[in-house]
Amino acid sequence: MIQVVIMNNKLAIIGTDDRLQYLKDELSENLEVKLFSTMVWNDEVENAIHDFQPNIVFMPIQAMKMEHPFALPSTCELLFVGKKYEEIEGACDENNRKVFYYLEDEPWIWDNANLTAEGFINYFYLNEKQSVYNKRFIITGYGRVGKRLAYALHHLGAKVIISVRSENQLFEAKSYGYEIEALDYVIEKLKDPTVYLVNTIPSKWLSNEDTIFFNKIIDLASKPGCLLDSSENIPENYANPTSLPGMYFPQDAGNLLARSVRTQLALLEGDNLC
Repeated sequence: MIQVVIMNNKLAIIGTDDRLQYLKDELSENLEVKLFSTMVWNDEVENAIHDFQPNIVFMPIQAMKMEHPFALPSTCELLFVGKKYEEIEGACDENNRKVFYYLEDEPWIWDNANLTAEGFINYFYLNEKQSVYNKRFIITGYGRVGKRLAYALHHLGAKVIISVRSENQLFEAKSYGYEIEALDYVIEKLKDPTVYLVNTIPSKWLSNEDTIFFNKIIDLASKPGCLLDSSENIPENYANPTSLPGMYFPQDAGNLLARSVRTQLALLEGDNLC
């Protein structure tokens, strides 16, 4: 564990995810930490944070609902940001404020992908009430989450098919023994009312009408997910269970976030000593 000794610093954590309480507990040893349990930025929240006068602000992973122009106190020197969105970009540029996008932290990404894969399996057991063994799963996308999920399902006896547009990723997946199919042909060639389609691609590519060709679509990508029309008429066999690590393993997930924060603080402290 990285030990960081930082005196007289205050950290404001914003969000309602269960993992954030564990993040708070982990960082309270070195910092004065306060958790603001909200996903709405309004006058009340802004006034409370300005009264606290934090040096560091940790934003939630998902975008907040903005009911008031976003402004942080001038004391905030370091901002931890999850998902990028327009409302906070201006605040990132104020007062030469340092910004760390923790969703781009490579060690965190891989560790969180492991928790996401394990969380998916737990979600499948609880909601489908079936075993993974001998089931067919099409995984669209072969990034970190796709790779860790394919590995976990394969070792539980599932039949895994990787579907992406990238030839490099397709043949990488084939080298690990998975079946492959180009994403442009996944509907035409792989439609099967018994197969589960698990999406990890963070963009809209699947028409609502085409969901009927699969047993169920479980979308692990950030909202709005993969559906071309995500505003209404969501198919009954579609689910978008985001934040699986926070849902099933909040302590482990909170500890991973704390490690990422500690590492960044240690790097900044080292820079200041140079």
